Amino acid sequence: MNRFITYAFCLAATGIAAHPSLSATLPEGSSELSGEEVKAMYAGKSAEWKSVRIYFAPDGSAKLVRKDKKGYGEGKWDVSGNEMCMTITPVDLAKGQREPIKDCYSWHKAGTKYFMRWSGDEDKDDAFRDDEPSRLTAGDSVSKDFTALKK
Repeated sequence: MNRFITYAFCLAATGIAAHPSLSATLPEGSSELSGEEVKAMYAGKSAEWKSVRIYFAPDGSAKLVRKDKKGYGEGKWDVSGNEMCMTITPVDLAKGQREPIKDCYSWHKAGTKYFMRWSGDEDKDDAFRDDEPSRLTAGDSVSKDFTALKK
């Protein structure tokens, strides 16, 4: 049951549960991004996902806030090869701290288009997203709300 709750939190957080921009396969000629390219995707940027916002600090720390203001989380992120992994310890304001959650995202490129695959979808055939770069914006749009929720 606890694993199901964690998995459901991850799906809701990333917005992957039901989204029209999933692709069955990578386009022909696609290639893996380098670690430096993946790091540049996230470092110093905030992600706007379905139910959470998360800030990826250049130092490898990460802060997350739920959009409904019912929780927050903090942890770290790192890049290895074409994969960014983050480990976040979420805190539900009503229920307290939860077990850490680890998610990874592998990246590919075809021409000027980027494709990302979430580790929670590794058993699916239709798991490559092409809209993730549009969800990332420069700067920290999370820490102010994070600090307010953590008090």
